[in-house]
Amino acid sequence: MSKIPQNPEVIVVGAGTAGLSAATALLAAGIETVVLEAAAHTGGRCVTDTTTFSAPFDRGGSWLHSVSLNPLARLAEQRGAVLHKAPWLWSHVHTEGYDLTSDEVLAYRGYQEAMWLAINNRGAETPDTTTAAAMPDGPFKTSATCSIPQMMAGDADLVSAADVYNYADAKGDWLVGGGLGAFIQDLHPGIPTQLNCPVSKIDYNGTGVEVTTPQGVLKAKHLILTVSTGVLASGAIEFVPALPIQKQDAVEMLPNGLLNKVGIEFDPAWCDATQGQIADYHTGDDAFCSLLFGFFETSIATGFLAGRFGEALEKEGVGAATDYCLQGLRTVFGNDVTKYVLRTDETNWSTNALTLGSYSYSKPGGAGARKVLAETLDERIFFAGEATMTETYATVHGAFLSGQQAAERVIATRVGASATLTRLKI
Repeated sequence: MSKIPQNPEVIVVGAGTAGLSAATALLAAGIETVVLEAAAHTGGRCVTDTTTFSAPFDRGGSWLHSVSLNPLARLAEQRGAVLHKAPWLWSHVHTEGYDLTSDEVLAYRGYQEAMWLAINNRGAETPDTTTAAAMPDGPFKTSATCSIPQMMAGDADLVSAADVYNYADAKGDWLVGGGLGAFIQDLHPGIPTQLNCPVSKIDYNGTGVEVTTPQGVLKAKHLILTVSTGVLASGAIEFVPALPIQKQDAVEMLPNGLLNKVGIEFDPAWCDATQGQIADYHTGDDAFCSLLFGFFETSIATGFLAGRFGEALEKEGVGAATDYCLQGLRTVFGNDVTKYVLRTDETNWSTNALTLGSYSYSKPGGAGARKVLAETLDERIFFAGEATMTETYATVHGAFLSGQQAAERVIATRVGASATLTRLKI
C-alpha cells in the first residue's frame, strides 16, 4: 500500500469496488486521495478466496452480469482475462418431495422466463407492488417464488416490481478466471489505503469534513461514502449533523438483503453434474437452495441461499447452510454423493458487521430512493455503491460505475481546477 496522507483532499470510506474505482479516478486526476477500510483486506463484498479450495472461490460478487452493457466485461476482454461464458440452465428440480421429470424441468425454465417478464411488465405500471403480487399463475409458482431472493436478496413479498423494471438487463453472465474479486483488485493497484480503520463519525459541520477513526481524526475537503445500506441503517457511523430525513428515508427503503454461498468441492471422480447445470431444492415454505455446478470448469459447486431462509440458517449457526445444501445433494443425486465431497465452506454476510448483508433491494414504492441516496450532501459528502444505482444496483459493475460517477461529481466541485476525470478505458 502507498503512504497514507494525513489530510488529503478527498477521503473515500470503503475499499470495495466502488471505493477503489472512485480513488483510481481521483488519483488519475491528480487529486490527493486516501481510502479508509474497516476490514483487514480490500475488496469489500467482492473478494476472492484462494486458500480454501483447489480453485478460486468468490465469497461475494462472482459474475460479470449483462455483459453487453458491462464495462468490466470490456476491461476483462481487453486485459486478456480467461472468461467462462457458458450459460447456466436447470437440470434438476426437487420441489416439496417431488422430482420434476425432464419435460417438467423444461417447463420450469419456461415459467422462470415468464415470471421475470410478468414482473417487469407490472413494474412499469403504477402504483408499485411486490414481485410476489406480479407473478403469473402456474404449477411452478411456489418454488419459483423462492428463487427470487437469489436474484434480489429480498423475498418476493418484500421486493419492489418497479425496481426490477428499472434494472438494465442483458443476456450473458460470465465468470472471470482467477475470481472476480481478484480481477477487481488487479484493476486498482497502488491505492493509498488504511486497512483495519473503521470510521465511527463523519462531521461536516464546518467547511470540510472530519472523520473519526481508531487511528485518529482525518480532515479533507470532500468525502466519498461507499458503505452498504446495512451499515448506514445500523448507526455504526455517526453523522454530525444527522443525515437529512430524506436520506434516512432512502436508506430505510433500501435494505441490504442477503445472498449467502456454500462452496462444495467434489472429488473429480464424481461426474453426475457438469459445468453450467443448476439443481433447485425446495422443501416447503421458503426453504430453498440452488446448487450450481462446475465453477471455473472445476469440481467446485456453489449453493445459494437467500432472503429470510438464508438469514435463518445463518443465525442457526455455522454449518446449517452447508447441511441444507448437502441434504439437497443427497435428495437429488442419492446418498452416496456426499462420499465425494472433499471440503466445504460457507459465507455469513448478514452477520458480517462490516456489511450487514450482501446487496440492496427496494421495498415497494422505494425504487426512486436510489437517486435520493446518490445525491450529494452539502457539496462535500458524495455517495457511491451499488445501492445508489437505479439501473445497475446489486452488481459489481454497478458499484464500479458508481465510484467513477462520484469521482466525476467531486471533480465538478473544483471550480477553476484543471483536473479532469480519467476513467479506466473501456
